Formats: sequence, structure tokens, C-alpha cells
Amino acid sequence: MTRAENEQRIRDQFTASRDRAIDMAARFVDDAPAVVDEATDIFDAMIPDMAYVDNPESPMASSVFVCCGSLALFLALKKQGVSAHQYGSALLDSMRKQPPSPMTSKADDRSMQERFSEFIERGEASQREPREGEFVFKAFLGDRSDYDWGMNIKSCAICHAFSKYDAMELVPYMCATDDLMSDSGNQGLRRNGTIALGAHQCDFRYKSGGDPLRLVEQFPEQIHDSR
Repeated sequence: MTRAENEQRIRDQFTASRDRAIDMAARFVDDAPAVVDEATDIFDAMIPDMAYVDNPESPMASSVFVCCGSLALFLALKKQGVSAHQYGSALLDSMRKQPPSPMTSKADDRSMQERFSEFIERGEASQREPREGEFVFKAFLGDRSDYDWGMNIKSCAICHAFSKYDAMELVPYMCATDDLMSDSGNQGLRRNGTIALGAHQCDFRYKSGGDPLRLVEQFPEQIHDSR
């Protein structure tokens, strides 16, 4: 696909989530559609400089596109006086109310290795030839005892994108959405911290059915929980 086609694909993905964005905006303002229209313009302006536009099939690309969509809506709401903590807390609340993801069957060691071989290689490539604004990470399989698989993120594409808009205070909430997605699929994500929360790396460790270690419980000052 051409770059123009990639940009349109990203734009269409944001447009497809319009109803959900309106529901979110309606938590704060009366004219939610108008705010979402402004967010759409903001998002559209972001696309040319967005990471992974040239490689939207990357396994790390979707998280950038989705988080930038959240950023665009926040920037529109920020003009209406909504703070990063207010928006982030509402985002987490909204995600908790979504239906859980279906459980996937546990793969054997061979199929797990085959499924992750390309992902592991992409991580190695990101370290050999880091590209500005993209994730630099290392992915690896575990021993299936402590964890099934893990990933250490050395450079964060979300931090890079959000820092351009003075929105770093919102990034920990983006990190916390990983915990909610893990909970939804019973994936047992454990992290001791993330780059956005001051750690030198984001240390993802997943174990299906395992006991999660959630960021919101470890960093209540940076991630305000509305519950």
C-alpha cells in the first residue's frame, strides 16, 4: 500500500470509533459531537508524523494509532477544562465496562515459539536499527513457570508521541490500559514499572491465568482510579 493509503486506513480506524469517542466526550461536555469533530481534525493533523505510518502491519503499530486517538480526544477536551487525570480515569472506567475478551486455549511450547518468532525478530530489528519515534524492545519466551512470555521496552513510542503535545501526564493511563486488556483475557500481566512512570524500561511479563501486578495499584499518585 502507498503512504497515502496507509494514512487513510489510520484515519478510517479513528472514524470507526466515533460513537465510542462521543460517549467518552459526553462524560464532560454537552456538545460531545462537536468536541469529537475537533478531535478528528487534531488526529488528522497528527497522522503525517505518526510512527508506523509506513509500516501499519507492525505488531506495535496499533497501540500507537489507538493511543494517538485517545490523545486527540483529550487535547480537544483539554480546551474545555478537562485534566489529564480526569480524562485518564474516565478512560479506564469506560474500558472496565466493556465485555471481557474470550479466553484463548493454551498453546504448547512449539506453537508458542512459532507464533512469537517473528515478533522476537522484530524486537531484535528495533534494537539493531532504531527508528525515530518507534518502540525499541526485546521480546522473549519464558519457561512457562514464572511467565509465558515477556517484553522489555527500551524506548516508548507513546511517550515520544505524547511529549510533542505536552501530554506526558496522560501516558501512565495508557500504560494502565494494558493491565485492563490483560485482565479481560486473564493473561496475568505483571510489571514493576514503565518508562512513563520513571522506570528505565517497561518490563512486561505475561502468564495465562497468573496473578497480575497492576500499575494502578502501585502508582496511585500518577494513575487516579475512579473506583
